[in-house]
Amino acid sequence: MENNGVVALVSCGADGFYINPFVQSFAGKCNELGLHMLWFQSLSNKYEGDAYDIGEMNIFNLINFELIDALVLMSITMIDKGPTADELVARAHEHGIPVIAIDGNIESAYSISQAYEESLEEVIRHVITEHGAKDIKFIGAMKGNDCSDAREEVFRSVMAEYGLEVTEDSVDYGYFWWAEAANAVQRHYDKFKSMPEAFICANDSMAVGVCSKLNELGYLVPDDVIVTGIDGIPEGNTHFPSITTLMRDMPGAAGVAAKRILQIIKGEIPPVGSETIAGTILYRESCGCEAARLSTEDNRLKHELYDQIDLWNGFSDSIVQLSEAATGSYSFDETLEKVKPFLKDMWTKECWMCICDNFVTGVERLEDVYQSYDTYQRSGYSDRIGYVLHGVADKYYDFLEPFDTKNMLPDFDGFMEKYNNAMFLPLHFQDRAIGYVAIEFESAERNFHILHTLITNISRVLENARIQSELKTVVGRLEDMYIRDSMTNLYNRRGFYQFTPKLYEKCVSEGIGFMIVSVDLDNLKGINDTYGHHEGDNAITTIANALKEAAGANDIVARFGGDEYIAAGICQPDDYADNFLNRFKAYLDEYNASSGKPYLIEASCGTCSLSPASEKSIDEFIKSADELMYAQKAIHRKHRGYSRDRM
Repeated sequence: MENNGVVALVSCGADGFYINPFVQSFAGKCNELGLHMLWFQSLSNKYEGDAYDIGEMNIFNLINFELIDALVLMSITMIDKGPTADELVARAHEHGIPVIAIDGNIESAYSISQAYEESLEEVIRHVITEHGAKDIKFIGAMKGNDCSDAREEVFRSVMAEYGLEVTEDSVDYGYFWWAEAANAVQRHYDKFKSMPEAFICANDSMAVGVCSKLNELGYLVPDDVIVTGIDGIPEGNTHFPSITTLMRDMPGAAGVAAKRILQIIKGEIPPVGSETIAGTILYRESCGCEAARLSTEDNRLKHELYDQIDLWNGFSDSIVQLSEAATGSYSFDETLEKVKPFLKDMWTKECWMCICDNFVTGVERLEDVYQSYDTYQRSGYSDRIGYVLHGVADKYYDFLEPFDTKNMLPDFDGFMEKYNNAMFLPLHFQDRAIGYVAIEFESAERNFHILHTLITNISRVLENARIQSELKTVVGRLEDMYIRDSMTNLYNRRGFYQFTPKLYEKCVSEGIGFMIVSVDLDNLKGINDTYGHHEGDNAITTIANALKEAAGANDIVARFGGDEYIAAGICQPDDYADNFLNRFKAYLDEYNASSGKPYLIEASCGTCSLSPASEKSIDEFIKSADELMYAQKAIHRKHRGYSRDRM
C-alpha cells in the first residue's frame, strides 16, 4: 500500500467511551488511506493538573516532528499542565506540519467538532415544548471552562427564547463529576425544600449524579423531575432510568479527520478550516420519552458487567503477582527480568518497554542521594534509551540494544514496514520520567483503565527498583566508610578485624604461612611542627600508598590510627615478608628521590610470620611484630633498615 505519511495522534484520559471509538475508526481509516498512525496517549485525569498529570503529559515531548506529517489533537481531553495543546500546535507549525483539532476550536488548525451546542439546544427545546417544563436548572462544570461556558450560554439563550427567567439559582456547577452534581442537587433542596421541573446537565456523568441524589431525596425521574445529559457515555444507557443525551458520532469524526489530513498533505484543501459532525439525540427514560427497559435488556447489561468484573479479577491477580515478583528482586536488571512475563497484559502483537539511560545511575557519594532528586529527568526523555525490553505476543521477551530516543522506536523504519499503527504510553513516577512503553496498535478495543493500572504499577515497580539499587549503593558506601580510614582509604581497625580472621583461617585450613607487618611512620610530629599538618597528612598518605604498592591481591592493609599501620597476608614462599618490605622500601626511596620535599618520609617496620601449626592468636603475633617495629624505631635515627622475626 502507498505510504502517504505519518500522523501523530494526541489524547489524554482513560475514558475509553470517548477516545476508543474515535481511535479505532481513525486507525482503520488511516490504514485504508495509506497513513501511519502514532498514538501518544496520556492516561491522566484531565482536571487534576498535579505532578502525576505532568508526568503523564510528558509523553507528548517524545514526538519527533521530523518524523511525522500531521498532528491530530483530541483537544477536549487536553489538560493545562505539561505540553499544552497550544505548545504542540506551535511546535507542529515550526516544522510546517498541519494540525487537526477534534472537539476544539484552534484558529490555526482544521477543527472537527461534534454538534454539542446545537444538540443541547434541541434537548432544552424538547424539554420545554414536549414536556412543558418551565422551572429548569442547569448543572454546568465550572466557570472558566470553555466547554462548560459554551453549554451554559446555550441554556441561557434557549431559556430567553421562550421567555423563561434565568436567576442566580438557575445555574450551579458539578465539575463534570457525578458526586459534585449530586451536591448541587442537595444545595438546591437545602435552600428551597423543593425541586425544579427539570435538570439540564452539561454531561451524562453529572446527570447520573443528579438522578441518584433525587432518588435519595424521594423524587422519581422522570415522574417528578426530568433529567438530561449531553455526551452519550455507556453509563447513561445502563443507568436506570436511562439518560436522555446526544450519541456522538466519533467514528464519523474519525473518518472525516483522516480524509482531511490526506487532502491537506496533498494540498487539495487549506490547512485551516472547520466542520461539525452531527450526532444522534437519544430521548430516553430520564425525560419520559422511552419506556422502561425490558428485563431481557437488563440481563444483557448485567452479563456485560459480570464479564468486566471477571476481567478485572483476573487482572488484579496478575498485578498482585507482578508486585510480589518485583519485590523479591535484588537488582534493577533482575526486576526487569521479573517484569517480562507481565508484558502479555498489553494485549498486543509486539511491545517495547523503553527506559531512559539516566534513570538508574547509582550514587558514589552520600550527598548524591539528595542531589539525585533535583537531577531527575522531568521534561522530555534522555537522549538515549538505555534499557529496551522487547516482547512479542506471549511467545518470548528479550533485551535490545540501546537506541537514540529521537527515533522513538528501536527500528522505526522496520516498524513502519511491518505495522501501520503504534501507541506510546508514559512510564513515570509523579513528574519524573522513567521512559515509555510502545505497543503495536491494531483496531482491537482495549480497556483503558486496565492498561492505565498496568502501566502505573510497572512504573512503581521500576521506581522502587531504582530506589533499592540506590539504597544498596548508599548502604555499601556507608559500610565502606565504617571499615575504612577516610584519609588513606585503607581499612581501619574495624575493617582489619572484619577480614583478617578469614584470611588466617584460610592459611590454617590450606597449610599456608601467615604474616603480619607492623609499620610506624617516623618523625610525624617533627614534620607537623616544622612544615605544617598538611605535610604531615602527605606523609601519612604516602606511607599508605607505599603499603598499597607492596601488598598483594590477598593482603589486608590497615591504618590503626595516627602513624600506625598493620598489614596481614599469606606468607608463602618463605621470603614473602622480605619481598613485601623491599617493595615498600622501594616505593619510599623513589618518592623521596623525586618529591622535592625538604624532609624524608621513613618508617619503622617489624614482621612476624608463623606456620598454621602455631597456636598464636592474631593479636599475639601483632604484638610480636610491634615489638620488633618499636625496636627498629629506637635505632632508626642512627641506622636505616628493617628488623624482622622469622618464626
